[in-house]
Amino acid sequence: MLTGVVLAELIAAPAMGAEVAVPVAAPVWSWAGCYIGANVGYSWRSASYSLAPSTDPASQAFWNPAFIAGAAPSAFTYRTTGGLGGVQAGCNNQIGILVAGIEADLDWAHISGSQTINTNVPAFAPGLFTSSQTLNWLGTVRGRLGVTVVEQWLVYITGGVAYGHMNDNLNFVFPATNDLQTISTSSLMTGWTLGAGTEWAFGLNWTLRAEYLYVDLGRQTFTSVPGGRLANLATTLTEHFQNHYNILRVGLNYKFGNYYGSY
Repeated sequence: MLTGVVLAELIAAPAMGAEVAVPVAAPVWSWAGCYIGANVGYSWRSASYSLAPSTDPASQAFWNPAFIAGAAPSAFTYRTTGGLGGVQAGCNNQIGILVAGIEADLDWAHISGSQTINTNVPAFAPGLFTSSQTLNWLGTVRGRLGVTVVEQWLVYITGGVAYGHMNDNLNFVFPATNDLQTISTSSLMTGWTLGAGTEWAFGLNWTLRAEYLYVDLGRQTFTSVPGGRLANLATTLTEHFQNHYNILRVGLNYKFGNYYGSY
């Protein structure tokens, strides 16, 4: 009996003294959760405009096609370019490799362009036709839908509502006779945006992204205010143009919370 007890203790002793190794699960990055961040970018476009007499009979008679052809083109384009930067915030949900979320952003912008044309209208020459536009700020509210190429690399498409504030100016001036047509407006425009991007997660809470957005802020129509002899004739011009922007930007986000689950 004594021998049996001794043998049992000798067998149990090594097991009692040994440390049990417990495997540690590797953390898995999750895109689920909310975040805040900042972005900077660049915008470019070809601004498309058209100019025509207003619909009243006096303007139709005075600004006849031959007269406009000598003063300014009926359709023309010029480039608007500039930078933008601001903040964004959003939330995501993740199911498997699918990531869906919503994001809002607001960017200060200075996206501008202008064109000046020397006119040659015998009754008023010399003259200058100048048109310019500046987008002052831009905001969007967008949905996002993406897939994880690998655990910490997301590619996505995005789209939603866009809105922005812009200044528009048109001056059709004949200095020698003090005749003019002018437009000067400040407008809040709304429209839509569609784009795509890619985002990379690093560290515990940070992500870095690059994205492209196409923004359409709609069509504007303005009627000019005449001055000088043109005011006496009560003639006006109408300007139509589209507000389309190409935007490329990069951003840095801080995500609240980090990991879920394990391998």
